[in-house]
Amino acid sequence: MIKFLHCADLHLDSPFKGLSSLPEGLFQRLSNSTFVSFKRLIELAISEEVDFVVIAGDLYDSGNRSLKAQSFLKNCFMKLNSHNINVYVVHGNHDPLDGQWVDLEWPSNVHFFDGNHIQTLHFEKQGRVVAALHGFSYETAAVTDDRTLYYPEKRDDLYHIGILHGQADGYSGHGRYAPFLLTELLKKGYDYWALGHIHKRIDLNLEPIVRYSGNIQGRHSGELGEKGGYIVTLNHDEVESQFQSTSELEWQECRIDVSEVDSLQEVINLCETKISTYQQRNKGILLIIKLMGQTPLYHELLDGVFIEDLEEILREEVYDTSFVHVVTIKNVTTPSIQEEQSMKRSAFFQDLLSVLEDDTELQLAISELSTHRTARKYIDLNEQDWEDIKQQAEQLLLSELHKSR
Repeated sequence: MIKFLHCADLHLDSPFKGLSSLPEGLFQRLSNSTFVSFKRLIELAISEEVDFVVIAGDLYDSGNRSLKAQSFLKNCFMKLNSHNINVYVVHGNHDPLDGQWVDLEWPSNVHFFDGNHIQTLHFEKQGRVVAALHGFSYETAAVTDDRTLYYPEKRDDLYHIGILHGQADGYSGHGRYAPFLLTELLKKGYDYWALGHIHKRIDLNLEPIVRYSGNIQGRHSGELGEKGGYIVTLNHDEVESQFQSTSELEWQECRIDVSEVDSLQEVINLCETKISTYQQRNKGILLIIKLMGQTPLYHELLDGVFIEDLEEILREEVYDTSFVHVVTIKNVTTPSIQEEQSMKRSAFFQDLLSVLEDDTELQLAISELSTHRTARKYIDLNEQDWEDIKQQAEQLLLSELHKSR
């Protein structure tokens, strides 16, 4: 039997772009959150008495990793070493081997996989080899070839664990690095595949488990929910695994239906009631509220001043161990069915919508901002950001048409 911790995508030293407008104390806590989450994972590994830890890439947020992040990791690994726990690490596209860093001396329990080829490392327990771990580190930031063909097949009675930082075929949302087909992984006959790169927890297969553990700390509103790692036990043909949440702060999104609401005071009451359901012991929640539904208050909710005031009313001022902070309120309400359909059928709206759906037009619209020294720091947009912009633009079109009637 072997027991191990699978985690990935630590992204230590993440800059949390676009979030510096958060209250200072909260932003500082967010800036340290990746470190706190990984420290909790180390404590979890020790308390669970695992044999080793697997980290499937992107320990750091960039190739130019800071001395602070490296020293932190070294101290964590030394703590594991004092408990005879090994660590197996692959580097991903964010922290490739050709990056720049201070060359520290790592403790003997830490094993980094090489670049350019698939490497097999063996784990010994009680004096005999019981497991083989296969993987590779990114030698550069852009490994775009499929390397699964070069992973060896299982041909013995050892436990075999594949470690891969890459993108499964058919999955969108991240850079297409080290692409692979699930069918190719299954051909290897491994007992477990520890995947990294995708920041969501996803089981691509259950027997055997082929799994993305997700990242260890949500860094923006597109990375919702619990974050952490998996404790996995392999015992002959039996596999047990359990996810453990370790994130310091958690991003959540709630939708509030205001279609039956008759006053703005009721909107406030609904929001306050909803927020209370997100309170968790020893957990900070960063909450995005979406006001939904076809409502008679549509025109009143178009008033940006009310939404801004509502955000201020709902925000807490103390960010200790437990809190809910409303990051933003998004108004995605719509007018009555008949009125909305009438506006959307107009030739004017259809023409504007076709422009909106053209990504090249959107890129062109912000091209000047991307060259501005200050503005470009705030327009590092992910796929979810683009979808939000399109949705907000459509709502703005509807609201302007509504006002002109």
